[in-house]
Formats: sequence, C-alpha cells, structure tokens
Amino acid sequence: MPQDVDFHIPFPSRRSPDFERARADHLSWPRALGLIGTDAAAERHSRGGYADLAARFYPSATGADLDLGVDLMSWFFLFDDLFDGPRGEDPQETRKLTDAVAAALDGPLPTSAPPIAHGFADVWRRTCQGMSPAWRARSARHWRNYFSGYVDEAVSRHLNTPYDSAGHYLAMRRQTIGVQPTVDLAERSCHCEVPQRVFDSAVLFAMLQIATDTNLILNDIASLEKEEARGELNNMVFILMREHGWTRGRSIAHMQDGVRTRLEQFLLLEACLPKVYDTFELTAQERESAEKYRMDGVRSVIRGSYDWHRSSGRYAADYAIAASYQGYLEELGSTL
Repeated sequence: MPQDVDFHIPFPSRRSPDFERARADHLSWPRALGLIGTDAAAERHSRGGYADLAARFYPSATGADLDLGVDLMSWFFLFDDLFDGPRGEDPQETRKLTDAVAAALDGPLPTSAPPIAHGFADVWRRTCQGMSPAWRARSARHWRNYFSGYVDEAVSRHLNTPYDSAGHYLAMRRQTIGVQPTVDLAERSCHCEVPQRVFDSAVLFAMLQIATDTNLILNDIASLEKEEARGELNNMVFILMREHGWTRGRSIAHMQDGVRTRLEQFLLLEACLPKVYDTFELTAQERESAEKYRMDGVRSVIRGSYDWHRSSGRYAADYAIAASYQGYLEELGSTL
C-alpha cells in the first residue's frame, strides 16, 4: 500500500502540544463559513486528519496561531477536491474559480463570491495580521502561483495530454502542491519574518525547492490508489512508467532514491546557512527569525508531511470517489 512506502527523513517527528484541543474544535471554522454543511461531509473531512497536519507543520504554534494553521489545511483540501471532476478538466471553469478566490488578495469580496472564496478571504485576512507590507506582497505572489498551477493542470486534462516528462510535471506541481504558502504561514505563526535578502539567497531557494519536491513526491506516492481509482494520469509514478518504461515498483524506488538524495543535499545546504547569515550581516533578531523559519517552517513541512501522509484517512483506498463522480460532496465553488 503506497501509504506504507518508507522514506528516511533525517529530522525528528514533532507535533504541537496544543494538538488535541485544536483537533476537538477543527470543524467549527469550516462549518461557520459554510464550507461543511452535512454530517457526511463532516465525517469525510475528519478522516483527513487536517488538524494533525497543521500541528506537524507548525509544531511550536498554539492557540489562535495553531487554529489558523488548522483552518488553512482544511481550506486547502476542500479547495483541491473541487477540481476532482468536470471543473478540473475545464480550463475556463478552473480559471473562473481560481480568479474568484484570488480576488481576496486584492480586497474585500462581493457577497456573491462562492463559499470557498470567502473561506480563503478569512484565512488571508488573519494571515496578514501583524505582517509587513513586503511580506504580504511576497506571500500574495506565492498564492497567485499556486492558483495558476490549477489552470495548467486543467489544460493538460482537457487536451488529454498527460505529462510524459517528470521534469515538466515537477515544474507544474511545484505550484499546486502548495508548499510555499504553507511555509509562509510558519512566519506568521512564529510572529517573525525572514529577512528578504536571506529569502532571496540561492541557499534558501534550493532548500525550499527540496522541501517542495519532497512533499509532492510523498503526496504522489500516498495518493496513488486514490488517483488511480479516478483515472488520473498525472502522478509521478505513472509518468515515470510512461517516460522510462519502468514497472510501478521501480518507479516508486526511483522516487525513494530521489527523496534520499535531495535530503542529503538539504543537510549540506543547512550547514551553509551560518555563512549566509554572516554574509548578510544579520542582527541577532534576524538570525533568530531565520532559524525559526528553518526549524518550524522548512524542516517541519518535510517531516510533518511524511508523518501525516502515512496516517491520513484521505489516502485510504476506500476514500476515493470513482471517476464517474465529482470528488466532493458539497459544491463550494459555484461562480454562477
């Protein structure tokens, strides 16, 4: 079973000490925003374990900071599921919805905006609290890249031209996996900001790309059965099989080796960070912010993803909805 595929992650497992409280209340926000309206949808959502994911991504967060992380994780997967069906195969419909949601980055939404857009607007408003204009602009750019990736995926499905190159697929999935907006929230949850000159450095850029690639590989392995049941062809396992003529087992082994190699590089890059800090003459406070980001953002998004993927009910075989049906229980994205 893909969830049991082993990856050696050289970081310790961590989870917020406030996890149990957050889990007990994790359905309150999506219910209040109209994102979950039925018992069936609530039960399905609970199986995903999104409070667990947030508590692993933001292991030092507690209280309202952790709640924001939980709500973001809930929103991510409610949004993503809206494209498991006809909408996700129609670039125009996909763009209509992603544009409706992205409008929240520019100001208040009209009351007619779909529920999923209002949910994002609430998360974005809370995310921006206490953060600088420069940070908000950077995070907004990351969100726009994330939304545009959904349109690229829809074009591929619409044209019935699945990716036949792992390199091309990686370039697209680095946007839709959502790692950068997720790691951005680590700064907000820690009430700190990485100095822009460090964020723009080649070392941190490479570390973030490794974190992104590791997440999408873990996700493609865990979701293999779910996506196979829906007839999805754009999964790294299937792409490697098509590109190289490999068996499924060899493709998975190649992905395991890829994660191992990337994380070896990650550790080497980490060792370069003190030199980066010295080069940019960071103050003690700036160094502390950068180290919080490394530990409670970049590292935790790698290790947390691995731990969560192995236990989340979202990737159990019986979670998948057959390809003949839309992949969600409630319509949250109508732009009519």
